[in-house]
Amino acid sequence: MKSLRYLLYAAILLTGCEKKNDDLVTPLVEDNFPQIILLSDEGDGELEDEDKFSFKITLADRADPTGEALGGKIVPLSADVTVNFEISEFGGFPTLSSYLLEATAFYEIDDCSTSEDEDIDLNLVFDKTTGKGSVTFPKGVEEIEIEFETDDELFDDDDINTSARTIEIKLTTVNANGQNVVVNDQNTFEYVVLDDDGIYGEYELEVDDADQLKAYIELFGLINEDVKNLRASDVEAIEIAFEYGEFKAIVVLKETEQVDECGEIETVNKEIEIEGEFEGLDDDKLAGEIEFAGDVEQENGSEKEFVYKGSFKLVNRILELALTGEYDDEETKEITLILKK
Repeated sequence: MKSLRYLLYAAILLTGCEKKNDDLVTPLVEDNFPQIILLSDEGDGELEDEDKFSFKITLADRADPTGEALGGKIVPLSADVTVNFEISEFGGFPTLSSYLLEATAFYEIDDCSTSEDEDIDLNLVFDKTTGKGSVTFPKGVEEIEIEFETDDELFDDDDINTSARTIEIKLTTVNANGQNVVVNDQNTFEYVVLDDDGIYGEYELEVDDADQLKAYIELFGLINEDVKNLRASDVEAIEIAFEYGEFKAIVVLKETEQVDECGEIETVNKEIEIEGEFEGLDDDKLAGEIEFAGDVEQENGSEKEFVYKGSFKLVNRILELALTGEYDDEETKEITLILKK
């Protein structure tokens, strides 16, 4: 997901000051200005056979009352409010009810539990005919999530679809329960159904192919020392994925480790993961240009950007990915990976 940048009230919050004397300037009391409820992200997307999607509603950062977080923090509400929202636009399917089945609302209590686990009702109401709904945003909570169950068979086919399948959601109003609270009704969240017959989806590199493994190590070893030092005997699998706005390259190692999953100890393979972001990659193209970028954290805490650019061609579920990498004044030659979907 991509995070929104909100400008509403920013100028007031940053420049509202009161001059007490010639030597001292102190901020005005921020309690005079409303808390802002807004969409947490501007968009997301999943493949055709996904059976759910969600969007999040949160609060804008405010000045930290304790003064500890200099950049501001979310200050939860002191009483419950009701947030109204609507699906303002949709396309690529006849009716909302043909795709949206059920809706639920919840918030995270900790990494292992949600409000649903505690039977806390957020009073979600959603009309699949009008696309309008409402939900309780509780006091003491920083973020809530609304999840839609979808018909995973509606779009799942073997054809390239040339028309976009999208849903656009916006917040409309808030019943503030006497509090000084408003909603940002200008920003929208767009959900996109991605065609898995195009470039989007998951691929595997044949790790038993010595030339292909060498090519992968040369390409991504530029930005990752662990990849650079890989041996064939270390590797269980190599997976590459094109997701909504994001490229992932994952080496699954034969070496395992134990992890605590909410009280249950599981043995899993160690992984080396590389992520980059891209824009403007159409899901209805079988060939084209591609560019993605990301950052590598340095020992001193700073970051340096890497960029990969090149082309792709998808034929009979075989992806030919030709890339050149640039990082820290170094550049690879063009390297081609052959990947199977």
